[in-house]
Amino acid sequence: MTYAEDKSRELLLRRGAFREMLLTRLKYPLFLVLALVLASCGTPRAPAALAASIERLDIISRAPAFGGADFEGGGQYETIVAVAHMRINPAHPANRIIADIDKAAAPDGWVRYQSDVIIVRPRDPARASKVLLIDLPGSGAQRLPGMANDADAGAAGNGFTMRRGHTMVSIGWQGDIALKKDGTTAGTELPLATNGTLPITGPSYAETIFDDGATTGSMALAYPAASLDQASARLTVRATATAAPTTLPRSAWSFKGPLRIELGRPSGFDAGAIYRFDYLARDPRLMGLGMAAVRDVASFLKSGLADGAGQANPLADIHPDVAVAVGVGQAGGFLRDLIWQGFNQDPRGGKVFEGAMPLVAGSAKSFVNLRFSQPGRIATQHLDHLAYGDEFPFSYGVTTDPASGKTDGIFNRCQASNTCPRLMHVDSSGEFWQARASLVLDDGAGNDIAMPAGVRAYLMSSTQHIAANRPVMGVCRYANNPARQSPTVRVLLDHLVAWARGGKQPPASRYPLHADAMLTAPQRDAAGFPDLGAIGVEYPAVINELALVDFSAPRAVPGAARRYQLFVPMTDVDGHDIAGIRLPDIAVPLATHAGWNLRRKGYADGQLCGLNGLSLPFPATPRKADPRRAISERYARRIEYAKAVALAARALRDQGLLLQEDVERYIERAKVDARINP
Repeated sequence: MTYAEDKSRELLLRRGAFREMLLTRLKYPLFLVLALVLASCGTPRAPAALAASIERLDIISRAPAFGGADFEGGGQYETIVAVAHMRINPAHPANRIIADIDKAAAPDGWVRYQSDVIIVRPRDPARASKVLLIDLPGSGAQRLPGMANDADAGAAGNGFTMRRGHTMVSIGWQGDIALKKDGTTAGTELPLATNGTLPITGPSYAETIFDDGATTGSMALAYPAASLDQASARLTVRATATAAPTTLPRSAWSFKGPLRIELGRPSGFDAGAIYRFDYLARDPRLMGLGMAAVRDVASFLKSGLADGAGQANPLADIHPDVAVAVGVGQAGGFLRDLIWQGFNQDPRGGKVFEGAMPLVAGSAKSFVNLRFSQPGRIATQHLDHLAYGDEFPFSYGVTTDPASGKTDGIFNRCQASNTCPRLMHVDSSGEFWQARASLVLDDGAGNDIAMPAGVRAYLMSSTQHIAANRPVMGVCRYANNPARQSPTVRVLLDHLVAWARGGKQPPASRYPLHADAMLTAPQRDAAGFPDLGAIGVEYPAVINELALVDFSAPRAVPGAARRYQLFVPMTDVDGHDIAGIRLPDIAVPLATHAGWNLRRKGYADGQLCGLNGLSLPFPATPRKADPRRAISERYARRIEYAKAVALAARALRDQGLLLQEDVERYIERAKVDARINP
């Protein structure tokens, strides 16, 4: 394109953007509209004044959603599959925090990349709530439908968010998930960082557990090996995360190209052994651009303005007036990290999200914005124990870290810029065991810390990381935990929208604190968990410990002398968390539910079993070895059980912690529960 052609195109785009501005019905203040116009249409010849823009939002497909179902409230929905073509200015102060942002610019000074965007919106804008729910995908998949709608992928489930008329958007942020354009997975296409014409190299690793009886295996590498010389790499195996590693001889493994190794598994280690491959990698991608993608696409969709090519904004007719971000698990840690690193501040000065809900994230952030990062990895007690992402700060308020001496908080930057969202931090019991959740409201030395006024914290009592569809065991000793979580997510989401939009105060926090004597050391006697040894149930002897780690070393090294204290919730005589939101599954139980489970013999026996909790049904009739009361002693008949469920459900409703529709669901289920005599 010649200079004259470039200037002519720029003029046309500016005219289109100005015309779009006049159609916004003065929704935004004039100065903000003008800033958005300039941001979407700035000249590529002079990027210094602009932070970023959406050059094009290409619509791949647009089709009716959920088979054309008509939802009371939101009406019919449609799914829009799009790809956002973005440019970002590496010199702008809002972007300098992105790792290696200065090492991927095109000749015109911009860094360009792409993200999948999936929009599920009411077809009739008059029926839209004007609420934009940003469902941050985990491993590229949409998580909110399962947590709020009880829906499988692509299905409507109970239709909760659609009945509210909300617009749901997923934006690709995870740089190790490729661009898909298929409407089911949200990925990205990110540039490589280079030193001019030379590749960048540095340490990286792969870690896996095979959990099978095979004698061979293979490991995929996140980044290509800089050299296929075995002398530049090391493969180790260890029985547990804290055991001394055994280095395997070079004859035991081989490169199968730059992105995979194959290995022979040694004798003397069971199926749950941990294999770690440390090597010299090349070609890091700018994973931190995932944070900018969420910031810039969400801001663009909220604005209603046309893109840089003059194409209409797919939400221009809805005019969202509030945006709420929800991240589940890994994506919840990413959301916390995004806020901490300042990406809830639009480069033009406003908030990106008025509300935020990190779900089942514990105290984690993410392994995203640094060189050779691996966004898909999260630190657990047995696998990836030393993965980056669980570093100070852990809490939202500004505190001083007892291990490092640093002073910081998740809300530190946004408080300074007045861009903090109203936030609900929601955890299961499982996060106290696997994601160091006590550090959310504890200073790491056994002392409660205050939350900012704009934060609430809730425990979904005695649930696992994400509820199981049914109790199964797999490589765990005990069946996992099917206790429901979605009723809590639904009611809190309603509260968060009202809080973010109009300031209506939600229910007070329900999270265990030292001051309430609801946090304790992770030991059975201290926690008050029943002694179930006679029926073959062992309480954990391990927790996902945390110490200050030196990540500047070639291999991450924990500082054993600078270890954080971790705590777990107190339990009642049935083993259920006393603090938190106790839904009827827990308040009127038929089984013991917990947030932890253990790996079984042959699979790293006794270590925490993934993110699974456990469920242990009560005996139908009294059993001498079992100290828990039998079902027959608790509920003489099914109607008595149903009455108890109804009382518990209505009490939660009256406290603003359960919707009426879920009260009715609980009662109807209780009336037909086959585990109790009619």
